[in-house]
Amino acid sequence: MPAVHYLLYDVFTDVPFAGNPLAVAIDPPPLNTTQCATVARELNLSETIFVRTDGAHVTARIFTPTAELPFAGHPTIGAALALHDEGLAGNDLVIEEGVGPVEVTIRNGMATLTTAQPPAAVDVADPDDVARALGLTIGDLHPALGPRGWSAGVPFTVVAVRDVDVLGRTRIDLAAWQDTVALSPAPELYVIAPLEGPSGRLWRARMFAPGMGIAEDPATGAAAAAAVGFLAGAATGDRLDEGWLITQGVEMGRPSEIYAAGVLRGADLVAATVGGRAVRVGRGELQV
Repeated sequence: MPAVHYLLYDVFTDVPFAGNPLAVAIDPPPLNTTQCATVARELNLSETIFVRTDGAHVTARIFTPTAELPFAGHPTIGAALALHDEGLAGNDLVIEEGVGPVEVTIRNGMATLTTAQPPAAVDVADPDDVARALGLTIGDLHPALGPRGWSAGVPFTVVAVRDVDVLGRTRIDLAAWQDTVALSPAPELYVIAPLEGPSGRLWRARMFAPGMGIAEDPATGAAAAAAVGFLAGAATGDRLDEGWLITQGVEMGRPSEIYAAGVLRGADLVAATVGGRAVRVGRGELQV
């Protein structure tokens, strides 16, 4: 049986045992889709990424415990930093993912990706149904920012709530979710709350993705990229390239920091950037 060697990283943090855990398999033996899915299911992390290098050409496949994804932020950031740590990549690289080529730059220990697609709006379930799926009422939602669907490769329903107290008591109601939100084009839920401060650029988030086999995720780069579209719509003249700092995973005891911003061409939002750090915490081997 082939042996799959992997590195373990905590992503969107520089502190071990915080952030979002990730397994990075660099140049594993040839694996088919079933074998990749088996490894991801066995490791049971939010995502496992399989990376192949051929000179400057890097390709990747990303798996949750139940599905393959065309794009995900924390695997992209973690894989780029792992390749850099291993001397297999410089400060600028392109990772070919299902969604297309994803550019990554590494500066001072931080990796920043630029999405292959601009954030785009998608349809969502009724706001009352969204609130019910989160164990909330319509009055718990942000009074000025209703739920919206956005995707920069993976669709999310972005839900702004009134404050962090509401965020803290948010709980996925699986029955309500299955009856409504799960049937929408954006079944995964990214719940955000404004933090105090004059800038309006500080947010706390939680992400629930039962359809991906993820009860809750401590840091979600693809959701942060989608949220750029949501937050850009509420920016009212603010500079989108200055971006937002999103903390996530606090309620799980795995605090994470995600830097998200818009890329503008004139007045048009043409891409999102997502940045963060990562720290290696271990390595392992699986027989497949």
